[in-house]
Formats: sequence, structure tokens, C-alpha cells
Amino acid sequence: MSGTVGPRPESIFNRFSFEFDGTDDYVDVGYIAELNNASAFTYSGWYKQTTLDQERFLMGFFVSAGNWFGLYTWSDGNMYIHFKDGGVNKYGAFDYSTLVTANAWFNIVIVFNGSNSTNADRLKCYINGTQATLSFVGTQPTNTPIGVNNLTLGKMDSFTQTWLGGADELALWNTDESANVSTIYNSGEPNDLTSLSPLSWWRMGDKSTYSNPGGVGNWTLVDQGSGGNDGTSNGMDENNRVLDTP
Repeated sequence: MSGTVGPRPESIFNRFSFEFDGTDDYVDVGYIAELNNASAFTYSGWYKQTTLDQERFLMGFFVSAGNWFGLYTWSDGNMYIHFKDGGVNKYGAFDYSTLVTANAWFNIVIVFNGSNSTNADRLKCYINGTQATLSFVGTQPTNTPIGVNNLTLGKMDSFTQTWLGGADELALWNTDESANVSTIYNSGEPNDLTSLSPLSWWRMGDKSTYSNPGGVGNWTLVDQGSGGNDGTSNGMDENNRVLDTP
């Protein structure tokens, strides 16, 4: 049997999410030029980690062994927002376990603005609408690395520690959206981001289609932002779309 499965009728704004198995599930959204040598960007997502068992990437983009950006959790209960620039670590870290609970949905917003003067102003993180306190190693860069490769959701390049749990309503801006964190978080319920004009907005199970139902296929996550950066799943079948949302 072959064909394409379209989105189901939606009676509410956010009906579906994707569940990642922590083994080989991820989504590749391709090369995003606006992340290459960028002076600012904002990333937002809703996540639910099944258990704090090991390093798990929420997202990342890679340049080379010495240059990459990744967001990941660790088994010790910490979360890391990791810039590696020319082989030098320049990351922010915080205690994930005191801010969010395993197996419960949370919203995370990462804001990078290299035009600001201090580490704390260049890299910010908000959990469920509240700014987290970061600790830094080195000085945060003024721009993202030059020559970035594809952005991946639930994975970072060749690293094997893929996301384990749910992911929903992932969005990217090539601007500093710190002033709009409360709108994004929306008191704990994913919001319609249209008015904030995201560059890319992957609604995960909503607005997604699956090719080759009943066989080996893949999901296409249609970008609801202005960038046209559609995502393609890896290792995910029809059952990865679930009726479980924040």
C-alpha cells in the first residue's frame, strides 16, 4: 500500500505531538541560512523527557568537530546549552532537575544575541516562562559559527544520544524574541505563533503528512513559518504521532 496520509481534522489548536524513541528518531529540517554566522536567534520548543538516563539532544546544528551548537540534558539532572567555537567550550548550563520534572511537559526558549556585551545578555534560557540562571565557560561568541550544516530536532549531527520522549510546537526566529517569552509560553499552553512571525515553526504531529502508510516511510513536517524549511523524519513511523500534548 502506498500513498500519503494527510493531517486529521483538528477540533482544537494543538492535537498531536511526536514521540521520539531515544534510539534513531529525529527530524532533519535542512540547511537554514539564517543560522550561519548569525548575530541573533531564538529557539522555542515543548518537550517531555521520559527519564533522565543519559545525554539527550533536544536539537542542534553542527559545523565541524570544533564548532557546533547543541541543547541537551544530562543524567545528572543538568541541562546544557553548548556553544563550541574553534574547539573552545562556551556554554551555559543549569540544573534541569530543579526546574522541570521528568515525564512532564515543559517549554524551553533559548535566546542568543551576540550584540550584547555580557555572557548573561548574549545567551538566555527560559523554562516555562521563567528565566533560568546559567553558568558559563569562556566568553559567549558574537555570532554563530560560519558554515553550519543542517539543523536537526531530537539529535545533533553524528552524536548518538537522541531525544527520548515527546516534542511539540518547535519554532525558530532569526531575531531576539526575549520580549515575547510570555506570549510563547502562554501560561503553559502552546500558543498560535503566527503574530510573532517565526522564521520556522514545526507543529510536529499537526500539519504533518506521512508517506507510504503501512510500509517504511517518513513524516514531512510542513514549516508553518516564513522560511519554507520543511522537516523530514528519520526512524519514525505512523505510530510516532501521538495524542499527547502540553
